[in-house]
Amino acid sequence: MLNYHFETKLLTTKALLKDLALPISTLDYWKTNWRKKGNDCWYMGLRLVGNKALWDPIVFLDWLNKNQLKNLPTELRDQKIVAFVTRNSSVQGSN
Repeated sequence: MLNYHFETKLLTTKALLKDLALPISTLDYWKTNWRKKGNDCWYMGLRLVGNKALWDPIVFLDWLNKNQLKNLPTELRDQKIVAFVTRNSSVQGSN
């Protein structure tokens, strides 16, 4: 199990995309496909607070792992996601 170490509980879309080095078009594509399947973006980690779109990075990374990372991370995008997880998490020791 991973322990996440984020400085804040919620990230802005801009901060999330910058950390993951993803273009907004990729995120919009994922959200559109997710909604077309009848799902709510809440389960992707999207939190609407007032007129701001904020992301729960732990929920989003969980969603990415389950829905987007299907193979070994050979694409540069996937490698950046793995690097993001590595920077912001540690493996929980079994004591």
